Amino acid sequence: MGYLSGVERKNLELPIVDLSGLDMTRFDEKSWEIARSKIAEALETYGCFEVVYDEVSSELRNELLGLIVPNMFALPVLNKRSDGWYTKLGFPFLALELNDPNSMINVQEYANAIWPQGNDFFCNIVFKYANHMQELMNMIHRMIIESLGLEDHYDSHMSSLAYSIRFSNYYKDTSDGRINLALPSHKDPNYISIICPHNVEGLEVEAANGDWIQSKPMTNSFTVFVGEAFKAWSNGRLNAPTHRVKLKSEIEKRYAVIFSTKPNITNDIVSAPKELIDGQHPLLFKPFKYYDFLNFRCSDEGEKVDDALKAYCGV
Repeated sequence: MGYLSGVERKNLELPIVDLSGLDMTRFDEKSWEIARSKIAEALETYGCFEVVYDEVSSELRNELLGLIVPNMFALPVLNKRSDGWYTKLGFPFLALELNDPNSMINVQEYANAIWPQGNDFFCNIVFKYANHMQELMNMIHRMIIESLGLEDHYDSHMSSLAYSIRFSNYYKDTSDGRINLALPSHKDPNYISIICPHNVEGLEVEAANGDWIQSKPMTNSFTVFVGEAFKAWSNGRLNAPTHRVKLKSEIEKRYAVIFSTKPNITNDIVSAPKELIDGQHPLLFKPFKYYDFLNFRCSDEGEKVDDALKAYCGV
């Protein structure tokens, strides 16, 4: 792919794609094609983009990120949980993951584990947000697959996916005088991540020349990232960009909610379709089990390599 080829690299900003009003059940072919083309161009250049999606109201975002997430991380009971925690040793970052958030039963069980008396407000807001995100995510997946010329693979691809929500808390570490890096540079391992921050910037994307592009989402936009699973599935046609979270010195906390797609745990083989493999595009990654790859990424060996995907399954 022509990653940043022919692009002016000064004052780079992530491209913005507006998907408001688009609906796969009420298909507008012209609007769809325009948006699909913009997404394909954005991913070829950056591996990510900002998406405007008005279906998620500012009220819903504020209830989720202004009330629910801060209250979750303020609960003492969460410090006693061993399941679902994500952190990065040596960095001020904590996250909790909820799998299959589009099932109200799953959301309620998750809430009951945190609030024994239940929490209807949490359940209703998270479930409502997850349904909006699933609609947006499915559109993005479909546009990407169509851009690759693989329309016939859409149904089988989507049936192999699982959805998750990660509630994240990035905070300034005041214990020493280090730079305010809350989460170090990394690539997402999954298919796609849709990031919704709350008022505080800090997400940065690495350009091909090594410069860092600051993500500047609007009040009605989200940041979309391609992950390593999609890079492998597309046989390298999609790029998984390196990104990080770096807080300003005067900022103490940054909350975000990340909605993601990943392979289903019962069918987690990631393998490039045969249509994407030919003489000009030889196979780049051997088929692999996604959750075995996650274990490798977290191992001592995986932590040492610059490109975990290539080290694990590169041809």
